[in-house]
Amino acid sequence: MTFPSPDPQSGWDDVRLQKLWLGVEHREWRSIAVLGASESVETVQIAELLAQLAWRYRGEPSGVSDLRDLSMRLVDYHVREMRAQVAAGTRLVVALRSIFENPTAAPIAKQADAVLLCIALGKTSFRSAEETISAIGRDRVVGSIVLRATPRNSWGRRSG
Repeated sequence: MTFPSPDPQSGWDDVRLQKLWLGVEHREWRSIAVLGASESVETVQIAELLAQLAWRYRGEPSGVSDLRDLSMRLVDYHVREMRAQVAAGTRLVVALRSIFENPTAAPIAKQADAVLLCIALGKTSFRSAEETISAIGRDRVVGSIVLRATPRNSWGRRSG
């Protein structure tokens, strides 16, 4: 799935963005983890997009925590930080690498209210997706998004 570069006037009304937002909003959440289902799935752009959508569609303060390279030593600290931000009224979107690249992804994802699973088209195996879901709990997953596996910059456009 590719997403448009939101135009200040009308880009936020793009049907794909609205569907993405409605998909993650079908369950109440204050924090959501954007988790790769296999190695090398970019999650930070989707996390940034969700935070922008939260602000645009709900008018609520939102933020992104990039915890893709979190070390085990700092897990407890960042869990406390996540809780503090949510308690302060921020809708928090957390970008994580796959559980196969960084083992801290599973415990952080379990601390979020919900998880959006990112699948790379032609790259993520069914087995990897199932292992990821098993590691974080099926009940935490609000949905999945299928991304093209080609290198991309912000908003899903090809680089170059």
